[in-house]
Amino acid sequence: MKKFIKILPMMVVVLALLVSSCSGDQETTRTTDANEKSKVPVIGNDWKEIGYIKDGTIVLTIDKEKALARLSANMKKYAGIDEVYTDMYVVNFEDDYNLLFEGKNYRSTFYVAAISSKVSSTVDATLVAGPRITCTTSDCSSEPTGCAVKYDNDDTGLPYCSPCSNGGKCTKTAISSDVALF
Repeated sequence: MKKFIKILPMMVVVLALLVSSCSGDQETTRTTDANEKSKVPVIGNDWKEIGYIKDGTIVLTIDKEKALARLSANMKKYAGIDEVYTDMYVVNFEDDYNLLFEGKNYRSTFYVAAISSKVSSTVDATLVAGPRITCTTSDCSSEPTGCAVKYDNDDTGLPYCSPCSNGGKCTKTAISSDVALF
């Protein structure tokens, strides 16, 4: 009985992590906060600086190995996705940036905002990633724009995962602000 009482809080947290809602063909895993779906991209304190753009070249400044290890552990813990991520980079498509993490079977993406630099003449823009929403797929990981974090600025301004063109599964995971995904 004492063991049950000790693990009860952990079970409550796990159940809270599994609360999900679906939209279209994507699956969403929610962890806690209903306010996560605020009108974005409003750059908040939880957005993480990951690099910059200089003369059109993207330069990452975050610790790559640490970010890969942390995301691998947290995706397993919070989304049940068991992947060892081995590479990460930023891509620009359709006027959006995404930070891509790739492993053998899965690809996870985070939305990235490029903030124009008015302070430094040596940097064109600072890159910040929204670490609370990720889109993950194994079904269309080879598609350049499938299963990427996007924002519906014309309608609701809310984040969503772009669909896989092959109709594959794309999982959207929302993590509370007290967890650093990467």
